Amino acid sequence: MKTLTRVLSLVLVLMLLISATPVLAENVRTVEFWHTLTGVNGAAVEAIAQEYNETVGKEKGIFVNAVYQGNDNSEKLKTLAQANDFKNYPDVAQIAGAGIPSAITYDILVPIEDLINKEGNFISTEDIEPNMLRSYTYQNKLIGMPMSCSAILLYYNCDMFEEVGLDPNAPPTTIAEMADAIEKVMVKDGDNVTRYGLNVAVRRYQLSNWIGGQGEFNFFGDNEGGRVAPMTKVTFGEDGTLRAFLTEWEKVINTGGYKPAEDDINEEFALQLFGMAIMSTARIGKIKSLVGDNFKWNVTRLPKVNADDKGGIAVGGSCVVVFDPDNDDAQVEATWDFVQFMSSAEQQFKFHQATGYIPVNKNVYSLEGADEWFELNPMYKTAIDAIHDSHPNVQEPFDIINWEIDSIIRTHMLAFANGEETLDQCHDGIVNECNAKLDAYHLANN
Repeated sequence: MKTLTRVLSLVLVLMLLISATPVLAENVRTVEFWHTLTGVNGAAVEAIAQEYNETVGKEKGIFVNAVYQGNDNSEKLKTLAQANDFKNYPDVAQIAGAGIPSAITYDILVPIEDLINKEGNFISTEDIEPNMLRSYTYQNKLIGMPMSCSAILLYYNCDMFEEVGLDPNAPPTTIAEMADAIEKVMVKDGDNVTRYGLNVAVRRYQLSNWIGGQGEFNFFGDNEGGRVAPMTKVTFGEDGTLRAFLTEWEKVINTGGYKPAEDDINEEFALQLFGMAIMSTARIGKIKSLVGDNFKWNVTRLPKVNADDKGGIAVGGSCVVVFDPDNDDAQVEATWDFVQFMSSAEQQFKFHQATGYIPVNKNVYSLEGADEWFELNPMYKTAIDAIHDSHPNVQEPFDIINWEIDSIIRTHMLAFANGEETLDQCHDGIVNECNAKLDAYHLANN
């Protein structure tokens, strides 16, 4: 009797274990999806995969395995490529735009252009925001599908503005106006600044916006910033746009109320350690949770270099790229089915509401409830309008060695802010070192 009881107990345990473990039918295809998002954003992207698995995927026999792979899939993919280990590539991966120059060198890449123009699709290029399409296009071919896209904005403390006589409904529109606001907002105790006017570390991302936004639009480097052919040099030294920016930025530095290094910019803004910060839309939700009802704050468009600049801002964020590591057309079709689902208006609206990323699908704005949502969340609408009003050619560059370019810009801009370099030294250092790094890369890689 005891033996029978033990056997029954063992059977019960096994049944419970089996019922708790997802079992995939033999004819179900698994799509491996690598993403780079964590926290609320990670939960939102994994919720898309889960909903797909429970609905469309279940009907079509496709299961998406969404896996967080750290914050830089491009480097992981590059490492696998260097080892010629393409069998371990995922079916689809989230990468930043800066990763496109590497992605196009992989033979197993399936450009989205080859998929999006097929008959029977429920997503077309007509559905996607043109600025975002341009962000992930190389040589007039769409490489990646826009996914988690953002915009750069000026965040500002409305209470501080009112305290010093600034109109919170008329925030700075140019760098010069921002410098004036910094002088008013900052607080000093003797020679020590106890409240800064502005915090931002000027790096590649920020500089590409200020370079790109000048005039009608402007390119960061040759070959349209690397979009029609590999970028071989920066051109902002030749066309005067870097000097124009630095001339205006010197006004910010000279206020004495500018903090040029970012420590914990979210927390410090919430603690009111400075009155303004330059950050992406992806921070809106976090700032809301940190600030709560402690003070009034808002966002506005990135201040221009020159008052008559019309270019606007570049799309930030990332896309997804599709791979075919097994030379399996059916697997690519299954992967593409999920990518279309992820890019649909309904999923993009949910993703936007959960994360603050700008919807990549234009049809979001026709959905039921969209008008009410944006009316209740005007900060997101500010970012969306800024992208809509920007020229599609205002983009981050495809500069191949983006991490090295970023380091050069960050180092010289910090030295300029700290008085360790003059404007000319900063200008020439950025131009010469960027071009030297690009020369070295192309020499080593033909």
